[in-house]
Amino acid sequence: MISRREFLKRMAGVSSALFSLAQLRAQATSEAIRIGLQADLTGTLADYGYWHRKVAEAAVRKLNDEGGIAGRPVELFIEDTASEAAQGTDKMRKLLFQDQVDIIIGSQHSGVSLASLPLAAEAKTVYFPLGEATEITAESGNRFSFKLNHTVRSDVYAAYRWAVENLGRRWMLVVADYAFGRSHAEEWPSRLREIESEVLEIIYVPLETVDFIPYLSRVDRVRTDVLFHVFPGVNGLRLLVQAAELGLFENSQIFGPICTVDGLDIEAFPQLLGSWYISKQPRRASEISSELQVFDRAFREALGVGSDGRELGTGRATTGSHLWYTWEIVHLLKQAIEATGWTSKADNPGLVQFLEGAQIKAGFGFPQGDKFLRAQDHQGFHAHYIERLEAIAGELQLRVKTLIPAEQTVYPATIDYSQQGF
Repeated sequence: MISRREFLKRMAGVSSALFSLAQLRAQATSEAIRIGLQADLTGTLADYGYWHRKVAEAAVRKLNDEGGIAGRPVELFIEDTASEAAQGTDKMRKLLFQDQVDIIIGSQHSGVSLASLPLAAEAKTVYFPLGEATEITAESGNRFSFKLNHTVRSDVYAAYRWAVENLGRRWMLVVADYAFGRSHAEEWPSRLREIESEVLEIIYVPLETVDFIPYLSRVDRVRTDVLFHVFPGVNGLRLLVQAAELGLFENSQIFGPICTVDGLDIEAFPQLLGSWYISKQPRRASEISSELQVFDRAFREALGVGSDGRELGTGRATTGSHLWYTWEIVHLLKQAIEATGWTSKADNPGLVQFLEGAQIKAGFGFPQGDKFLRAQDHQGFHAHYIERLEAIAGELQLRVKTLIPAEQTVYPATIDYSQQGF
């Protein structure tokens, strides 16, 4: 039996510990929520980095003006990946271990995304990579990684039947030789064979290429119905201009993901008239679905973007199809944190479980439209569009030709992260 004095001494110690814990929790709930962003500010994907940073900053500014997340301010920590996997992972480590961010929004570069995924798992940190290679939410992902935007496989499921019916059955693929391009090269052939179409050849082109003539000269002008291209950044524009100079637009339909030229002023290049693109959101406000236009207007106003898809004051073209990514992720994090009572990484299991299977409704915070995160592989599914560069009243414009609903982009999950532990 302990003495009364010893009992009181022990109880004082317990009370002190509980008071300290309460102090720590109160401090945690008043400190800023720290969000990291791997932005491709320089290098091949600099146009994406510019807009992902601008949009993320606008989203954080909006939330802070509204009182933050769960009453806590939000701080944004931005690092430049230089559009390179090695630097991207170095900056991921800095965000995790030096800046000690709570959550990270990743790079548009698939190579950076893939290289960073193991670090997110190691640090048990919720990570939203923006790269679109299919394996990011297949064999390479983990319990802590989520992708709100599409994968290459989503693009293929969205478009392959429409493309064969409207553009043709015999395809040649010209792709950049890195993760994103290789993912397209792996995904399209099997789907095309499924509907009695064929890929005549896949031409892999080094990422640093500026002279595409040696590669484009291999295109079979007689047999090719569809020339499908995947090349990021300004060199993607060079590829298309050189294809036009070779006369490839005359005999083939030119088709590819808008990622190839998003953020570039393709409406200033008449050589590209008639080219087709898979997109996730139209650049021009007039092409947005009517039920989403009220949200789109508010979104553009918050960013300082005009109805023509250009930055007000500078005229710089936006990455219109990708513009919503960081905006919607920040708003989804607000929903998840406030719904789960999350205060720190110690609460990440609850945050992850909330995100698994999350159903998202269109609104100011989600201007692209309804979507959902599949519980098994943490992959997001949303609507896609087919757009074409057309001449309207003497002006080149990207015009929507068809809308593909989210359910048509869904493919079978190949993994179940929800069965992994924390």
